[in-house]
Amino acid sequence: MSEPMREPAETAGWLAAAQRGDSAGFDAIYRWLAGPVTAFARARGADDPEGITNETFLRAFRSIDSFTGDGGRLRAWIFSIARNQLIDAHRRSQRRPDELFAPPPEGAADGADVVALERVGLEELHDVLSVLTDEQREVVLMRLVADLSLAETAEAVGRPVSAVKRLQARGLKRLQREILAREVS
Repeated sequence: MSEPMREPAETAGWLAAAQRGDSAGFDAIYRWLAGPVTAFARARGADDPEGITNETFLRAFRSIDSFTGDGGRLRAWIFSIARNQLIDAHRRSQRRPDELFAPPPEGAADGADVVALERVGLEELHDVLSVLTDEQREVVLMRLVADLSLAETAEAVGRPVSAVKRLQARGLKRLQREILAREVS
C-alpha cells in the first residue's frame, strides 16, 4: 500500500485565508482535495461523484470558519462531510427505484481514477466490494482510494484508530479471498 498523500506545506496558510473569507485559500484547498473526494465518491458507487464533491465543498465552505485543526484534520473533516453526503445520497436513492451503480454518462471526462476502475471493470469492482461490510468498504476505500492516513480515516468515520486498523485488515483479507475464489472459478 502506498503512503498516504502528504499535506502540502501551504495548507495552514490556505486554511487561514479561507477562514478569513479569502476565496483563493478555499480554492487551493479544493484543488488539493477535490480529486481524492471525487475518486472516493466514484469508488463508493455514487450516481454523481462530481455532485457529491461539489456539495461536500459547498458545505465545507459554509462552515470553514468554525473548523479548528491542522491540514490532516482538515482532510478528515472534508472526508467526513463527503461520507455524510454519500450516506444522504444513498438514502435518497433508496426512495427511488434507480439502479445503484449506474454507468457514467456518455462523454464524461475520463480521469486517471476512472481509467483504473475501468480496467478492473466498475461492475466487477462494486461486485467484489459488496462482500465487505459497509464499515470495511468505507475504511478500505478511504485508505486506498482517498489515500487518507489511519488517523484521518478514524476521524472521518468516527472510530478509534485501532478499530480502523482491524476493519482494514479484515476487509483486505476478505477481498483477497473473494478475488482468489473468482480466479479459481
